[in-house]
Amino acid sequence: MMRRLSALLLACVATAACASDYLKTLPPMSTIIEGYENVDSVAARLAALPLCPAEGIWQMTGGGALFAIERENMATELAPTRLRMVMVRSPWRTIRPGTLLGHLEPTVRPGVYEARIYSTIARRTGLSVARAFTLKLDDERSLMTFEPFKSPVRINVFRLLPYMYRRLVEVQKSRPDGLDGAVRVMPASESNPLTAVYL
Repeated sequence: MMRRLSALLLACVATAACASDYLKTLPPMSTIIEGYENVDSVAARLAALPLCPAEGIWQMTGGGALFAIERENMATELAPTRLRMVMVRSPWRTIRPGTLLGHLEPTVRPGVYEARIYSTIARRTGLSVARAFTLKLDDERSLMTFEPFKSPVRINVFRLLPYMYRRLVEVQKSRPDGLDGAVRVMPASESNPLTAVYL
């Protein structure tokens, strides 16, 4: 019994290590993938597959960038383990359609994905500096929020002050988490905020 349990634990650790290695192998600069110039063709390609909860076409709430999330390979598996984010329509000239935005993979929690997304616009190459994010879907799967990983290292400069002044000065985070995200455009749902409602 103990051997089986230890073998199961080793398998879980090996699987987790492979998942994190996959996300960490994102190239330092983004690449261009062909076939994302036309929104309708991307939507038709996605409609031909059995989509997992995160797959589809999404629009960022700030800036209006349109991007697609789809499986890394075009296999017809119901639960793909490797997904990619690719720009379809960008408000910035330096980021062309087909630019790889990042990779993501599902976690053990339903609707929660671990991702590495390029976060810096480079002058000539498009995007660079991949950062770790948590992507979360709402219950209707029509909204997705982006939460960056918090750094394990924190420097508190106020510790340098004399002891009696340490509690007088505190830095509080003014902006709450969960405000950055995207709205699903395709496949459309009844609860999608972009869907027109007629009274």
